[in-house]
Amino acid sequence: MNWITDKIEKIKQKAKKIFKKQPVAQETTDWKNCPQCKKISYKPDLFKNSYICECSFHFDMPPKLRLDSLFDSEYKFIEAPDINPDPLGFEVKDGAREGYRYMDKVKKYRKTTGQVTALLAASGNVSGLNAVVVCFNPKFGAGRFGPAESEHFLKAANFAIEKKVDIWIVVYQSSGIDVHTGLVGLAGGMTKSVIAMKQVKEAGIPTFAVAARAVSGGTYASNFFMHDFIIIEHSSVENLLFSGKRVTANILKGADAIPEDFGRADGVMKAGLADITLENRKKLKETITKLANIILKKQDLKTTDEAHENPEDFKKTASTAS
Repeated sequence: MNWITDKIEKIKQKAKKIFKKQPVAQETTDWKNCPQCKKISYKPDLFKNSYICECSFHFDMPPKLRLDSLFDSEYKFIEAPDINPDPLGFEVKDGAREGYRYMDKVKKYRKTTGQVTALLAASGNVSGLNAVVVCFNPKFGAGRFGPAESEHFLKAANFAIEKKVDIWIVVYQSSGIDVHTGLVGLAGGMTKSVIAMKQVKEAGIPTFAVAARAVSGGTYASNFFMHDFIIIEHSSVENLLFSGKRVTANILKGADAIPEDFGRADGVMKAGLADITLENRKKLKETITKLANIILKKQDLKTTDEAHENPEDFKKTASTAS
């Protein structure tokens, strides 16, 4: 029977080579199929409409375009630090699936996106407010959060604190902690990002989390919920959960059925886990600006109220007012 097994193995190897050589048409096409209305949209038209379909479905938006839409004019990138993205030298040997070296995948992500990490961070003005904005790129390993990303996140946070910016914005689209980096990734991605967020808030900087398309795993379980405001950019956003529906269903065997709106924008809002769902992402800048101005003015009011705690100060203020 060995000759039959050998023959099957040879056929498998030939099939792998053949399919590997086939071009992927979707990567080069100028058209995009909408999963909601099933219509095909022309990419240049989507670009002009902030990657929003005629039916209001929100496609993934390139992080560079997000920065362009949020900042008033020019902005400066906060470059990624030189950190090894593959500290374990992770490698999968050939077996049931084709083997690969994780570093080769990272190189491919970098070539495809033009980024060093899955994050794109920049500083500039948002409606006249000095801001730092961090965007996850889902095309970089599904927005995985590894050691390189956590250091990039930390560098952006330190920059925000040092420059005493007015607001800190993070646009999330992340599959979670990079599993290829093991405990190193968990320690960096979760612990460091939590500490970074804590320091940003202690510096008195209002923080905004923007949920776009999907936020899950360790990213969802760590820094995502530490923001002052959690904004969902549209009702079509889903997969805002720690683990997928299928995984969760397996864990909860024998329990009540998972709700239909589990992980969807409406379900997240119903559970009180987010503050607002926008009509569309074009409202994002305006919404953040209004909320930020309210918070910053409240801080000024608080200072004035504290001055009135001294009776003599209150008398002086009342006398001046009259």
